[in-house]
Amino acid sequence: MTSEWADNFVTETLASIPDLAYLYKTYPHNVLRADLLRYLILWYYGGYYSDMDIFPARSIKSCPALRDAGFTDTVDPDISLVIGVEIDEPFASPQKMHDWHWVRSYGFVQYTMYAPQRFSPLLREIIVRVLSHTRRHIDQSNFFIGARYNELATLEITGPGVFTDAILDVLSDTLPTTHPLIQESVKADAGLGDMVPPSGASPIQRVTWAPFYRLKLPRCIKGTDAKLGKQLGGLCVLPVNSWGNGQRHSEAEGFDSHQACVNHRFGGTWKPWKQSWQKYLLG
Repeated sequence: MTSEWADNFVTETLASIPDLAYLYKTYPHNVLRADLLRYLILWYYGGYYSDMDIFPARSIKSCPALRDAGFTDTVDPDISLVIGVEIDEPFASPQKMHDWHWVRSYGFVQYTMYAPQRFSPLLREIIVRVLSHTRRHIDQSNFFIGARYNELATLEITGPGVFTDAILDVLSDTLPTTHPLIQESVKADAGLGDMVPPSGASPIQRVTWAPFYRLKLPRCIKGTDAKLGKQLGGLCVLPVNSWGNGQRHSEAEGFDSHQACVNHRFGGTWKPWKQSWQKYLLG
């Protein structure tokens, strides 16, 4: 995909999306455009996306987790989006957060995604949030200096932060309170009280990270699980070793894990701290 193709895609193919072209062109860094583009392309065309520092560990058709989730040569389940786990350390200490340069201690992968269907409601919500966050960031920026995007802003406005929030919020909004994901979330909060609002004693009925903590098998939610009048589209979450193997956290196995479908080499060249003199001298 060239920059010219991307510009035409945003300004012509998706010209009907309000403010898209304007907000896309305000981004000062390619990584911001790349984040938004991956959501737009998969929403509009469907298909499979991976960053340029991704190497295939096996054919996508033979990925164990996808086959476990019901994807075969002849059958595709009622799923519009397949994602993986990247960071799975919800109990990480402040020191560990600092050492890994983490903004959050858990989150989904967005460097590899699979959209078996076009126009996923999940991707639509992600796109809407990215555009909304971008607009707010511009409005809150200094008029003379303009909008600036550091690592935190990039992760939260277009990257894994907004991506993870949107997924959990769509599940919370569309699933009935009797759904196992919500019930597991509420049960996991017992004794913690994070889901109990100050004004009441009953916990908020929503989906948290709990159902995806230490995930060993794919966790799939069918589109038909949604409440009447709500659109979910169906979601599958793959265990960390499918796409997030090779990491030194989150109980991930090595690149040669028998569950590995891709290997992410974590080039991370967009991050300012990874372009510092320490990287070149110390690795």
